[in-house]
Amino acid sequence: MIEFFRTKDRLRFLLLVGAIAVPILLVAAWVVSSMEESAAAQGEPNDKGGLHYRIQEKSGAKALPAALAALISVPPNTLMTDVNADTDGAGRLTSASIKAFSTDDFKTVSAFHKPAFAPVTSETADSLEGKRDGYDIRISRETKFFDNDPYKDRTKIEYYVNRVAN
Repeated sequence: MIEFFRTKDRLRFLLLVGAIAVPILLVAAWVVSSMEESAAAQGEPNDKGGLHYRIQEKSGAKALPAALAALISVPPNTLMTDVNADTDGAGRLTSASIKAFSTDDFKTVSAFHKPAFAPVTSETADSLEGKRDGYDIRISRETKFFDNDPYKDRTKIEYYVNRVAN
């Protein structure tokens, strides 16, 4: 195989093919990646007859799914980098988990969310739990950081939302 590229003409041909193919492959990979991210943000069908949303964005989710946005607001100085939510056939949220990073401390983030809960069911220095519109919402400060966490110098916050069983 290496004997084939001993002549300069064949080597130039290989370099020319590479110079044309590499940009085409890079653009194709970028287009496919963008399409996958867009589809995940718009929701994909799930087994409950609704949609599954998975948004992973290091710079923070641009917008939360409508069913989730009705329950949780994004606090100032906070980036929601990993949103995982499911809805049922009627478009109601069934469950959600969110990883967020804030430049504020947990006390500030907790104070932002506290007025929206009716009632607050549990409050500690590292967590806030409450009910809102038929959902149990738990917000907690996490101390474990993983290699894939984008911001290790910020307060890591996790949100869990579950519909209250009737």
